Amino acid sequence: MHSFFVSRKNDNTFLIEESDFHHIKNVIKLNVGEQIYCIFDQEKYLCEIKDFFDNECLAEIIEIVKEDIKNITIDLYVGIIREQKWDFVLQKATELGVTNIYPVQFSRNVVKIEEKKESNKIERWTSICKDAAKQSKRNSIPNIKPIIRNVSKIDSNSQINLVAWEEVKEEPLKALLEAEFNSISIVIGPEGGIDSKEVDILLKKGFKKVGLGNNILRAETASLYLISAIKYQKDI
Repeated sequence: MHSFFVSRKNDNTFLIEESDFHHIKNVIKLNVGEQIYCIFDQEKYLCEIKDFFDNECLAEIIEIVKEDIKNITIDLYVGIIREQKWDFVLQKATELGVTNIYPVQFSRNVVKIEEKKESNKIERWTSICKDAAKQSKRNSIPNIKPIIRNVSKIDSNSQINLVAWEEVKEEPLKALLEAEFNSISIVIGPEGGIDSKEVDILLKKGFKKVGLGNNILRAETASLYLISAIKYQKDI
């Protein structure tokens, strides 16, 4: 069944607008009486399409869908990489359940985002995450945070804080993930990796460095590897 994120709720109905309205009416061509899921304020509702207007669709709530979801907050601090690979990271991180995504400009970043372009970039990235959340039937969209332009500005309140670094061989990931925690932050560098001085800054902030095996992973692979390992270890 199709899912849609909605922002307008009135008693027991939702109004679906803009691109989602177009998708319902002109792409998948649903009709009055058919059912959809509406997601509002991280709650999923089973709804029935009641009417179509010029640019809106009216859906009536049938029931709230209760789901047994383990709540673990995963914050991803990740170096910005080339657009196609970056879009891939956003999409897959969303599918895997990341809570917040912090784009970071490390000293070795190949890609640099000008401040005047940041707002448009974040809007586009949020749209990518929204589409991935709908496809994966998530009840929330990851929050895309403002770009962090210096590693010293990274601050985490998570219970577990990890920085993946290719120079590390002695810190087994499994052992670090066996601890009990409800929140975790992970830092992944860009194509050129993280400079040792930046790693030192993160260590002073309470992060623990961790290796991801014997092979050197691409930036986009490292992100998904670590998120997947967290999900597997915590059975989520």
